[in-house]
Amino acid sequence: MEKIIIREDYLAKIRPFYSSKYIKVITGVRRCGKSELLLQIINELKSSGVDEKHIIYLDLESRTGENITTRAGIERKLDQRIADEEKYYIFIDEVQRIKKFEEAIASIRVSYNCSLFVTGSNSKLLHGQMQDRLTGRAKEFEIFPFTYKETIEYKKKNGITIQENDFDEYLEFGGMPQRFEEIDIEGVRNYLTSIYGSIIQKDVFETHKKINKNDFDRVSKYIISTTGKKFSALSIAKYLKQGLPLDKQKAYSETIHNYARYLEECYFLTECKPYYLKGKEALSGVKKYYAIDSGLRSALGNILELDDTFALEGVIYHELLVRGYEVRYGKFPDGEIDFVAIKNRKKCLIQVTYSLNAQSVFDREYGAFGKIRDNSPKYVMSLDKKDTSNNGITHINIIDFLLGREDIYLS
Repeated sequence: MEKIIIREDYLAKIRPFYSSKYIKVITGVRRCGKSELLLQIINELKSSGVDEKHIIYLDLESRTGENITTRAGIERKLDQRIADEEKYYIFIDEVQRIKKFEEAIASIRVSYNCSLFVTGSNSKLLHGQMQDRLTGRAKEFEIFPFTYKETIEYKKKNGITIQENDFDEYLEFGGMPQRFEEIDIEGVRNYLTSIYGSIIQKDVFETHKKINKNDFDRVSKYIISTTGKKFSALSIAKYLKQGLPLDKQKAYSETIHNYARYLEECYFLTECKPYYLKGKEALSGVKKYYAIDSGLRSALGNILELDDTFALEGVIYHELLVRGYEVRYGKFPDGEIDFVAIKNRKKCLIQVTYSLNAQSVFDREYGAFGKIRDNSPKYVMSLDKKDTSNNGITHINIIDFLLGREDIYLS
């Protein structure tokens, strides 16, 4: 029987609010482990003495919950389960399935003596009307697929032999929890491809019903396969619509912008904005996207040949997000830095590469900091085991960083 891992990093953030009137909004890409996290919270509540009859779990995408699509429907379901005035713990999985869900959960919060937990697969869940209704009344917790450390923990707990190439496997297949249940590589690839199809169908096509599905599929795979590079909708339009007049390419670039936004809203992509390290340029500019999971990215590898350096950057980028950093890429007039990690008004600068064995790569990675007049800590991360720290710039082995054996510091 499969043994799950307790996602303590997330539980520790949510635990102080278990009995709070704050609505606990748990968001993340489909199948990243949100439902399992709810079950772990429920188990903790039971262990603390909460009566099982006072815990209500509704999965709106299960057979029993799929017909609940309105505020009236969910309130009717709750009225059937609530029998007294004591506090109830209400869990609603995939709340965006309810029409005008922001009205529904605001009503539940004030109508019942309850602590309310909801999950959703839309990054804009706490924006727009919901934000207006729930300002100061909700706490959002963003959940990601397994980190590399969680992947190793899962393997150890389930008796899977730890091997030297585990990180290469993680880079290729990512950390979507259920992929570990597949017995061979073909099964993993098929599973990851099916996740892509499920996300696009439920979170894009069902929401944007007039979309050209074939066109979206073509463009989205192109965008996902080139994540880590600067995003230019016009450049993509020129590539995909070669031969068309410029005005038509510009018009099509607006469609591409919309497609990228849809991918971001369903958590398939995460946005990395620029951070200007020199000068007084406006705080806007060309953004980058990273795929939420390296496995989902590589599952589309038959579209384009993937650049492993960008996949590696994606792993570091999301690791930093999981650890609570604001992450941007560094921009200055003569170049770029892969990442600026920010927390509590302090920061550090990070370069990421596979290997520093070639002198040209060593010079490029360490030399990237040369023209930056900034006293923040500077790091070069690579898979090399040899410490190549140089001129006040610290080298960190990527696997040691991901497993928590080495860390970064800010100033």
